[in-house]
Amino acid sequence: MVSENIKIFIFTFHLLSSTQVSWLKRDEDHILTAGGQVYSSESRYSVSHVRHQKLWELSLRDVRLTDAGLYECQLTTHPPTSLFFTLKVVEARAVIQGAPEVHVQTGVRLRLHCSVEQATEPPIYIFWFHNGSMINYAPRRPLKVMKHNFGSSLIISNVTWDDAGSYRCEPHMAEPANLTLHVVAGKWRCGGSPFCQNEIMREKHAALHNGQNDVTGEETVPTSGSAHLFNAPLLIGYLTLILGNYCFQTLSSHWLRRL
Repeated sequence: MVSENIKIFIFTFHLLSSTQVSWLKRDEDHILTAGGQVYSSESRYSVSHVRHQKLWELSLRDVRLTDAGLYECQLTTHPPTSLFFTLKVVEARAVIQGAPEVHVQTGVRLRLHCSVEQATEPPIYIFWFHNGSMINYAPRRPLKVMKHNFGSSLIISNVTWDDAGSYRCEPHMAEPANLTLHVVAGKWRCGGSPFCQNEIMREKHAALHNGQNDVTGEETVPTSGSAHLFNAPLLIGYLTLILGNYCFQTLSSHWLRRL
C-alpha cells in the first residue's frame, strides 16, 4: 500500500555460508543490492544479513505506486538460483456514503459513514473535519464518532444550522474524502406558520454570523424587529377596505330613506 514500509525475507538454509544474495528490479533491469551493498540511487532501499540465521532482508520505505513490478532475488549458487516475485501497490482511499452532497432537515438524527477502500490493514486513525476543524474530540458538540475496522461513523443526534458546511474524512495513509452538508428547515417545526418560518430564518441568519457558511441556497431574512410585522400593511389595508365599505353602505341607506 502507498506510504507503507515493506520487508522481503529470504533464508539460505542448506546453502554454503559464502552464498551471496542480490536483488534486482527485473522489469527495469536495475540492480538494487549485491551482498550487503546498496547500488540503487534510491535511498529508500536497504539490505541486511543475519549470518547465524542465514537470513537476507530487503527493505523498502515509503512505498510508491512506481515501485510496483517484477523483482528478482539471485543467489550465487552453482548453478545460479533466482526467485521472482511481483509487488503490487494499491492506494487506499476514503469514501463517504452519499457524497458529494447530502440534504437534511433540522432536528433529525444524521449518520455519516466513511469507509476505507483498498487498504491492506486497518488505519491507525480516522479523523473527521467540519469546515476545516477536527471534531473527533470536540467537547461542546452533540456528536459522536465511532471507529470500525476499516471505517468510521459520525453521528449528529440533532441537526442544526451550525452543522451545515463541508465535512472531510481523513484516514491514516489514505486519500481523504469530502462531503457538503445542506441543512433545510424541518417541516415539523412550522406547519405553514409565516411567523415560525421567520424565526427559522433568524436562527439561520445568526448561524451565518457565527462563522458558518450558508449552503442551502435560500435567501436569508433580516433580523430587524420589522421582520415580525411583514404582514401589518396588508392587515391595515383589509381593515381600511372593510371600514370604507361599511361607511358607504350606511350613508347610502340613510339617503335612500330620506328620499
